[in-house]
Amino acid sequence: MRRFRSPFAFVLMLLLAGAALAKIPVDDGGASSKPLVLRLNPAIGAPGGLVAVVLRTYAPRPIRQGQVSIRVARRPHPAKLGLTLDDLTAPVRPLTFLSATVYSPKNDALTQGLLNGLADSQLAKVTFQSPSGSVNSADGPLAVFLFRLDPSVQPGDTFDLTLDPVQTGLTDSAGKPVTLAPRSDVLTVRGVNTFEPFLVSGGRITLTWNPAVAGGAPTVKLDPRYGRSTSTVDSSRPGRLVVDFKSADASFNSVPGTIVAISMPVAASAAIGSSSPFTLDPAGTYLLTRKGRKVRQALQNGTVSIQ
Repeated sequence: MRRFRSPFAFVLMLLLAGAALAKIPVDDGGASSKPLVLRLNPAIGAPGGLVAVVLRTYAPRPIRQGQVSIRVARRPHPAKLGLTLDDLTAPVRPLTFLSATVYSPKNDALTQGLLNGLADSQLAKVTFQSPSGSVNSADGPLAVFLFRLDPSVQPGDTFDLTLDPVQTGLTDSAGKPVTLAPRSDVLTVRGVNTFEPFLVSGGRITLTWNPAVAGGAPTVKLDPRYGRSTSTVDSSRPGRLVVDFKSADASFNSVPGTIVAISMPVAASAAIGSSSPFTLDPAGTYLLTRKGRKVRQALQNGTVSIQ
């Protein structure tokens, strides 16, 4: 179910993990020879506005240094359509590089970034070093690239975001190269309604699901990389979770992504292939602006799947 009440809209993205049971495969943290998945989250921006491109991982593996290169290119039309007016007038280089942040629990990651304009694309390149080797010691957002979108782009324009494998490399805390599995996505220029970062001072998240699939109470994590916050959790009622949170400096949701992560053990009796709706209660789910006003929102529900 989706409810659109723009112009400021948000989607609460939920990360479910059932690591308590053998029926859910558990990642070894990337410490073996398994490739480390680097994923570019989809990005959305308005003409002339800010765009945050988030690079994340799905397994912790401490990184000491590295280089990440993202290629930005207009998504090609089918060849049979030929050249369009949009192809001839839209900018090949839609972004201006502003900054890059690489996350380290020790806050010691030093970064340098630049954006090169090519004939058919742009290449954003960021190099970083962390003396403590603590980058990606916890999985989640590894880095965020901040750009400004050219005001001449049109709502509905799309650009491919691709990790350049030749110019992307990471070195772990022991000085060994990390085998990578890059995943790409798309930058979309929005019109009116969208999902994007904005500062939040607090709020409440209320979730419901079929209690039969749960093997215990869920745990909740609000990752500080998405902004500072404190929270209280009420899971006393089976199949229902209420998270109240506050952000004293209104920095929460300053980086787009999975702002609330939930880990829930799966019931031993839950059958493989079964699923349960995972629903945001619209009456008990809201975010507050820095002035304490409720943000107009778009809610997107999910599903708990037993695999």
